[in-house]
Amino acid sequence: MESNHYDVIIVGARCAGASLAIRLAGADLKILLVDRVTFPSRPNVPSAPYIHSGTMRLLDELGLQECDYAQPGSKIERFVADFVNGVVSEMAIVEAYLPYDYFYGIDRTHFDHALWQRASGCRTATALDSFAVTHIQKDASGNVTGIQGKSSDSETSFTADLVVGADGRFSFCARQFGAEVIEEKNKHTSAAYIAEFTNVEDYSPQYPNAITTYNTGKGLMVLMIPTGERAYHIGIATQTKNAHFGGQGHEAAYMDCLKRIPHLWNRLRQAERVTDVVGIKRIENGYREGWGQGWALVGDAVHYKDPSDGQGIYDALLGSKLLAKSIIDWKRHGVAWEIAGAQYQQALKAATYPMFLQTVANVKQSLYTQVPDFLFKIIGRGLMNNTLFKTQFLRYLAREIEPKEFQQVMKNLPGIMVKEAVSSFFRQSKN
Repeated sequence: MESNHYDVIIVGARCAGASLAIRLAGADLKILLVDRVTFPSRPNVPSAPYIHSGTMRLLDELGLQECDYAQPGSKIERFVADFVNGVVSEMAIVEAYLPYDYFYGIDRTHFDHALWQRASGCRTATALDSFAVTHIQKDASGNVTGIQGKSSDSETSFTADLVVGADGRFSFCARQFGAEVIEEKNKHTSAAYIAEFTNVEDYSPQYPNAITTYNTGKGLMVLMIPTGERAYHIGIATQTKNAHFGGQGHEAAYMDCLKRIPHLWNRLRQAERVTDVVGIKRIENGYREGWGQGWALVGDAVHYKDPSDGQGIYDALLGSKLLAKSIIDWKRHGVAWEIAGAQYQQALKAATYPMFLQTVANVKQSLYTQVPDFLFKIIGRGLMNNTLFKTQFLRYLAREIEPKEFQQVMKNLPGIMVKEAVSSFFRQSKN
């Protein structure tokens, strides 16, 4: 066999691509993993970088230990929802009865590098960073047969039985493969911008290292995730139409959004922003075709959605697990690729679609539903005092229950709100 021929070439070596390489190399397939960036490096698109028990189980399967990917100070034991009106809902993760009673905030530079190192250390895998794919090769029938790319000043070609695009929501591979969009839900889209800060104050002495959401009820949300000792990832989300910043520029607009929330801004008194602000004005939500003759897509390249609910890393690792199974069935167990590829797409849709619909609904509710201040307070107090809601919210977030179970709790919220409104009325009457 030619030295430049592989069972599978994977283009893109972050969460989806690196984890796919690890799984396929574990089945003794000859793998080439390439990425145009140099590791360690940070992704240049918005994310909500925290991981929950479902993600940690998938990382366990890949042979990674917590010390490989988690930084000191990044363990999260509480989730705090601040409604920016004096109402705060605190949720202790231990009370959700999850397999792991904590989350982790993730420094994506460190996390992605840990996956890269694990993949590049696999016996049957070759890993090339700083390698930019410039062309997808096809035969006379249009079947994908390999890649051509550039590293420094040299141009190299590689062939494979399968080429996988794991190169993100703006996938070059998807365009070259001719992968069609098969479903999108973009009536309510968000704009998201993120940056990393150091020397940030905790939410409070009672709630150290907590994930915090600041929800204004007026089309702006901010998510703060601890990623290390006094280090935080801070992301803002707003309606797409509000992301036209003109001469001000997106960095100044991002900082202005943080200033709009006094408690948050107070936490940044001594802080330093240590990265540029990166973002997307219109975050689309959908699915592309996941496979074809000689190719497949995984991660955000096949299923892209709003990052605000922190499910991107989980979905990337889950998708690579499902694709690895189909590829191994094809390469090792004699299943035709037409069957194995179709099974992958079907399994991916079944595993991710309920959360996809919930994510789209969450964006509409949090950014496009304008709530009067008095009602926003009632909602906040109702959630703060409802133990079932808080427990089920954390379990749904960690993919321990299906979104439909969480939706059942949400259907009971109007009753909770009415009870809170009545209680609020009598409290005010007594005063």
